Amino acid sequence: MSHRISLSTADLGGTGVRRNFVADASVEGSSYAAAYDRTTLWYDAFWRDGRVYLVCPKLLNFAPLLRKAVFRLDGRIAMIAKRRSYQRYDILELLSRVCPVEISVNGPGFEVATPVSPDETDRFACLNTHFTMTRNSRPEWIRDYAIFNRKKHGLEAMVLFDNGSTEYPLSTLEDALNGVGLADFAIISVPLRYGRKTTRNSSRAKFLQTALMNIARLRILGRARAVLNADIDELVWARQGSVFDKAVNSYLGLSVFSGEWRYPNADSAARSRHISHDHRWEQSRACPFKYCIVPQGRLRNFSWDVHRVTGLPFKRMLRRTDVGFIHCHQVSTNWKALPERRGVPGNAGSWQTLDLTFDSRTRQLLDEGFASQSCWQQTKACA
Repeated sequence: MSHRISLSTADLGGTGVRRNFVADASVEGSSYAAAYDRTTLWYDAFWRDGRVYLVCPKLLNFAPLLRKAVFRLDGRIAMIAKRRSYQRYDILELLSRVCPVEISVNGPGFEVATPVSPDETDRFACLNTHFTMTRNSRPEWIRDYAIFNRKKHGLEAMVLFDNGSTEYPLSTLEDALNGVGLADFAIISVPLRYGRKTTRNSSRAKFLQTALMNIARLRILGRARAVLNADIDELVWARQGSVFDKAVNSYLGLSVFSGEWRYPNADSAARSRHISHDHRWEQSRACPFKYCIVPQGRLRNFSWDVHRVTGLPFKRMLRRTDVGFIHCHQVSTNWKALPERRGVPGNAGSWQTLDLTFDSRTRQLLDEGFASQSCWQQTKACA
């Protein structure tokens, strides 16, 4: 079985059509402009249950152009049946009884065509699955993460969106996950612009991650048993059961939980691995919520976002106290942060000066999660 899944992405870079900025680029600066996606029309075109879905960055000024455009499925004119609008992405839906081979659109100043991707939901049906976005994460981090969650939570599958890693080929990630014991995993290459926050701390220009999460929801993980949304540096703990079971057994099919930062001992030879993160800093800031969700549960029509399920009220009231995560400070390339933020307290590079204390509960969690794989010995050898 191939472990690669491809997206059918439409790009208007060869035309004169460009997406408007959501904030003034002359005010926001060069890093904002360089990271902003002005040319992607849709991230993926896929068919499922009688519809072709186009998952797009926010259409903005592209929307009126598409209203004047002509869509074709395998050469036959097709109409947009529905448009769904969210804060950072949009979805267009076209009716089609069968999966077409190609979708094309011809509009004012542009013409583009892509294949239509297949439905992948059968592949991950009934599996406890984790998904995340990564870039240049060390392969041993990803392997360690899979080992821990396999041991502690019965993880059965992983889906990794790779945002243009340059340190290794994607086959390196496949090698890292082979032999872990997963029923399946998928690696999806998405070397597209990630976006930056604006000076007013708005994430409206960061289209990519939320759109990919909902490609996962609709095209790939829609029939999974439960789906864990957490980053590679976030190790989830749960009392009396797994994080997947907590979601499946909940009324909404959702577990919302918070996290705490953990740090390695500064003298540890393996300080850049999960296994060494058994120290805490009392002044450390709290981590934003993450969640585990049942795709076919009561919230099946709700959009997924990075730290919430969009449109679901009273998020803080839903937070569970029997589930949480430790956020491993040094298991990160800090690739999402602005360059000027990468050396400030709380980010990589300054943790050695903190007044850290050993945390025995975290040490027990790590020992339990990695014990069967002799990961501590592996960590020493690879550090």
